Amino acid sequence: MAQRSNSFAYGTRSIHSDKTPVVYPALISKVAQEIKQLVSVSDHVKDDIEYKNTFDGKEMVDKICQMLRTKDRKLAIRIGRALAAQRIFHDVCYETLLVDSTQNMYEFSNMIYQNNNDSLSEVESVSEPLDLPNSVLTELTYCYSPTCWGNKPCYSPTCPKRMQVQDFMKSKIEISTSTTKDRLWANRINKEIYISIPKIERKRQENLFELIYTEEDYVESLNYLESMWIVPLKEQAIIPTSRRESLVNKIFRNITDLCQINTDLLSALKARQDENPIIYQIGDILLNHVSQFEPYIHYGSKQHEAKFTFENEKYLNSNFEAFVHTTERHPSSHKLELNGYLTKPTTRLGRYTLLFNEILKHTPDGHPDKLLLPKAIQTVKHFLSLVNSETGRAKTRFDLERIHYNLSFKYKPDETSSIKNLDLLAKTRSIIKQGSLKKTGQADSVEYQVILLDHYLLVAKLKAGEKYVIQKRPIPIELLHAHVPKYDPSIHSKRSSSLVLPYLTNNNPNNTMMVASTGGAGIHVRASTDLNSYLATEDPCYPITFQHLGRPSLFFTLFANSAAVRKAWIEKIKTHQEEMNKKKPIFEPMSVFSTHEFLETNKIHHFITFTAEDGVYVGHHNYKGSRPHKVISLEKVTHIQTIESTQTLLVLADRTLWEYPLDVVNGKPENQPPGHLIQTHVPFFYVGTCLQRTMVCVPKISTLHSVISAFEPTDNTVQTTANKRSSLINKFLKPSTFLNLRKIKDCYVPCEAYAVELSATMMLITTSRGVILIDMKTDQPQQLLNPADKSLAFIIEREKEPIHLRQPIKRIAIFRTPRGHYFICYDEYAFYIDGKGNRLFKKFLIEWEGHPESFAFSYPFVVAFHAMFVEVRNVFTGAIEQILLGNQVNCLNNGHKTELALIFGSMLDPENEKYYTVFQLHHNGHSFDTLSEPSTLSK
Repeated sequence: MAQRSNSFAYGTRSIHSDKTPVVYPALISKVAQEIKQLVSVSDHVKDDIEYKNTFDGKEMVDKICQMLRTKDRKLAIRIGRALAAQRIFHDVCYETLLVDSTQNMYEFSNMIYQNNNDSLSEVESVSEPLDLPNSVLTELTYCYSPTCWGNKPCYSPTCPKRMQVQDFMKSKIEISTSTTKDRLWANRINKEIYISIPKIERKRQENLFELIYTEEDYVESLNYLESMWIVPLKEQAIIPTSRRESLVNKIFRNITDLCQINTDLLSALKARQDENPIIYQIGDILLNHVSQFEPYIHYGSKQHEAKFTFENEKYLNSNFEAFVHTTERHPSSHKLELNGYLTKPTTRLGRYTLLFNEILKHTPDGHPDKLLLPKAIQTVKHFLSLVNSETGRAKTRFDLERIHYNLSFKYKPDETSSIKNLDLLAKTRSIIKQGSLKKTGQADSVEYQVILLDHYLLVAKLKAGEKYVIQKRPIPIELLHAHVPKYDPSIHSKRSSSLVLPYLTNNNPNNTMMVASTGGAGIHVRASTDLNSYLATEDPCYPITFQHLGRPSLFFTLFANSAAVRKAWIEKIKTHQEEMNKKKPIFEPMSVFSTHEFLETNKIHHFITFTAEDGVYVGHHNYKGSRPHKVISLEKVTHIQTIESTQTLLVLADRTLWEYPLDVVNGKPENQPPGHLIQTHVPFFYVGTCLQRTMVCVPKISTLHSVISAFEPTDNTVQTTANKRSSLINKFLKPSTFLNLRKIKDCYVPCEAYAVELSATMMLITTSRGVILIDMKTDQPQQLLNPADKSLAFIIEREKEPIHLRQPIKRIAIFRTPRGHYFICYDEYAFYIDGKGNRLFKKFLIEWEGHPESFAFSYPFVVAFHAMFVEVRNVFTGAIEQILLGNQVNCLNNGHKTELALIFGSMLDPENEKYYTVFQLHHNGHSFDTLSEPSTLSK
């Protein structure tokens, strides 16, 4: 049986490609949906004006040819113009049709209504198919005859294989040509005069005439806005009275001022033209009037907001929409929509430089305009540069404000602190890139708005009323890794509803997305960038995986509409991260030792006299070339502490606490004296000052209770008779010159203790029930946080949980600020309290980006040490000031309550991860405002 032909006509001849077009090109909706996926937008400059999210005509024609799999560019132009007629895209100046050229810039109609969320949004990708125009290009339809088959025409006189298609734009081009002929200077001047002047002067006069009549058209357009839009909207009941004046001002801004400026310019030009049909000089007029173009800066900077306000009102107000529909179809509008008229002021400003340059090019040497026109051109370019810069800033500011006031979090009931931490209204905040990515690879998948800020990546879902609902935890740029994952289409088709792709599994040996580090502390990411597997599939997907390097479990995958869109996202993120790395850091990590001394298996725990898995070492941090040397050989040393007043060295090795004389640091392991055993089964110990006495706190811990023994170092060099009757073991372990620890008291808490610290009169015990304070005078316990303070419920309720469903809080640090406040750091949060345990600055809250294991404080910064990075925060704003990436990061000395406030840490050497490196965080001396209260928030 013969097969019916699905061929269609291309232009004036039938062209049959071996490859079937991606979509049926006769259906505009299908073509529009596909073309918005193929065309990638970027920033372009035309007439010295920068246009965001645009593309050139050649790219559009290229993509249509690619989609139809044809080389007929004339056909692609006709299809492209059909798309433009349906307002899929338009010329940035609303002036020209689609032209196959890199000089003509176009943009998609940004404001698209989406049925799935009832919102108005600016997107880069295609919306739902139902939102697209429905029309048919008859010249590209299949033949209607059921007997038409093969490549030969059938009996029908209108068979696409026979039909000679006529260019439907021909009549429009002819009309445009005839109109242009009527506006030539040569047709308006006496023939004898025209012949008598030199050829170059004729060209100059043509340029002058073009300047004048285009200025006349421009002023007429501004008057049209005044008479057909501004006046009716102000006088008629189209917009509610309460917001009528404000809305009209937002849409049209200072268009009346621009109209007056250009009316004066036009009057001066016409007066000069009336003086003599051959204009001698015009530079003086232009230079005088272009200096008054400053109002264009304000107008251009608010154009993005005006466009949004117009589209939003049209969407919300049916009366306004009806008025727009009627006015745009009025004969005086010349079939041009309002947005086309609103862009005329900025495009006209850019057109001046072209017109002035053409006049200058045909002006002879020695002419007065030869000096005046360059000055006028320079003045216009100055205003153009200001318009571009102010427009960019104003657009960013408007978009940020819109996001800030419509922001919510899907997984957070208390959003105040999270919104504050994003600090979207900061003057330095900027939007690097914004667009839509899909939740899955399917065509009808939910779309997320992905916003790349200068400091965070946000993934939001748009809801009714322009609500941005954040779907995932914002990722700091320094901890963001975007890459192409490995993709399995068969698995994807089975579980397309999952946000995290099911094919991203760590137990798959063929998975190239991530490989676990053998060191056990974090992961190393290895991305796949091979796109051939996607291009080879019939229904290609373009996934991007976004991973939070500080939280290995936090990664999710979204889908782009094309490989070009995906590539743009990855490259933009990479470029921005490189720019951030060039900034001068707050803290400079300075390597302490120049040589590799400690293998990966010999982890460093303490500094400056520091510990490792195989013993105690001594190093000199002031001399980078020095090598640390071992002074005590002990296995699994985790903590040491010196007591200079009694020349004592305490060493915790394999949960056993030993005492050594301090002069042991000057010896060698083979000559080390025997240590004095203080206590076994010691998880940690702490040395501090309380009640003006040096105390050593040693705990005995169980899951049900803990007893912390407080010792005081004492000098017992004078031996008593009782000392002489000591056992043989004690004589062997402790020479007569050793110092002893005298027990002061035991402090009891009915829970497991994780850490101990001393203040002037209190012992602070971090437990599974929070921080408990023990008064060292009265032994009375109390909670650090006031249970009656409801603003602390997010911490207190967690501490009261009878069954700990989450990891218990084991790491808590408290720092006193110069203002007398207490800055308290938990493993998830950091905030301020006063001396009574009440929360201060209740809108201030830091949420750590990972799970910090220790903290340091260098006012006005707090430093959190995570396993994979170091996080530096400003204690006034809560903002991330710096992030240092590493592997197996550990804090050796936090500088708190020490004679020298030096911060030391260790990590695997980035150049050779077989070894550890010791570093000091050197402050670079940045100046910050420390006079205002934290985040300038009320208590």
